[in-house]
Amino acid sequence: MHTERTKGAALAWIAAWAVTALLIAAVHYESRDPDSQLYAGISARLVREPVEQWIAPQWWGFWNSEGPYCEHPVGMFVVPALLGRAGYPPPQAAYAINSLYQAASFALVTLIAATLVPRHAVALGCILQLLPIAFVFRVRANQEYAVLAGLLLAIYSTDRARTRPVWVAGMLAGFCGVLLVKGVFAFMVPVACGLWVLSRAPSNARPRQDWAAWTGLALMPIAGAIVTLAYEAAYVNVTGRSFLEIYRSRQLPEDTLGAGSLLRRVAYTAGWYAARVVWYPFPWSLMAMAAAAGCVRRGRWWPFRKPGQSSDDRSAGWQGAWFAVVTALVLTATFSIAHRKADRYIFPVYFLIGAAGAGVALRRSRGLSRLASKLDRPWVPGALYLLLVLLTLFSTGRLPRFTFWRS
Repeated sequence: MHTERTKGAALAWIAAWAVTALLIAAVHYESRDPDSQLYAGISARLVREPVEQWIAPQWWGFWNSEGPYCEHPVGMFVVPALLGRAGYPPPQAAYAINSLYQAASFALVTLIAATLVPRHAVALGCILQLLPIAFVFRVRANQEYAVLAGLLLAIYSTDRARTRPVWVAGMLAGFCGVLLVKGVFAFMVPVACGLWVLSRAPSNARPRQDWAAWTGLALMPIAGAIVTLAYEAAYVNVTGRSFLEIYRSRQLPEDTLGAGSLLRRVAYTAGWYAARVVWYPFPWSLMAMAAAAGCVRRGRWWPFRKPGQSSDDRSAGWQGAWFAVVTALVLTATFSIAHRKADRYIFPVYFLIGAAGAGVALRRSRGLSRLASKLDRPWVPGALYLLLVLLTLFSTGRLPRFTFWRS
């Protein structure tokens, strides 16, 4: 039955993405978001360039800039460029591929939730599509869903690797995918995967089987070094310049730590992010915070079950909530130290907190739990995704936008 549900969900997601890609091309969709216009434009321009030059894209006048584009590696551009070479309209290719990453993200959410709370997995796959942040990024060409999909693939593979070592390949694929899309931001992958193993260890009847997951974590820095060195060599071969040197100057300017008080800046940035962590997963963020506060009052700091305690949906749900909240706190704290801030930098955090809060609500609310049971069909998340995309495509500029104030 589980295999049949998984196949049904996969078919629903494939169909939803195929229809989305066809519609994006049919209506010649283009976002008004500057980041999306940049990524879509560079991807479309690469279609006309020799493949060996793809590793070194230019700004080509976008954002009124010229010269080499070294803000991030080229992972975000290559797949849309390949789709454009295959005959899909190049200006829309980045939007179609981003919709694929988006569909993959919500499908992986459902799979991960099914490892903890199977009866609420479909509901979580639907609820997260209705977060305010999901409306902001519904049909875009940004990097955020590519990063989220890679992160979730690594987490899901980590859980599977605990009993099937072959899934270590999925862990490394997720990590390297994020590395090639977002560069140094890939640090969040081993952090999240390590916390996932810690949160899941109590439910493992044979803890020594976790060796494969820990091995995958240990291999991530090695794989990252290999990919980075190979990328640098290829870039130098094409341009004669060092990508890493240019990239470092973009991500860590010389005066990063010299301007103003570091503690004051970190405190301000942390508060700035905290406000967004409350709003973008709203209202589920309130449930997550209330549950976390209750655990702190009771002194329950760890997800481990008491000796002899059986595994059930409640204990598994607590493991998931602990993982989501702790991972969100670690990532938010880390990004608060950085010299730059942006809503999108902590994009995965909004979904982690949303999942934690929604999970708590599903366990505590009988009405919400009954509704989740009625919607417990494998095709429902894919159908909801397609419906929301259709609303966006045919109501562009008229749907409410859940935006935040600008800094």
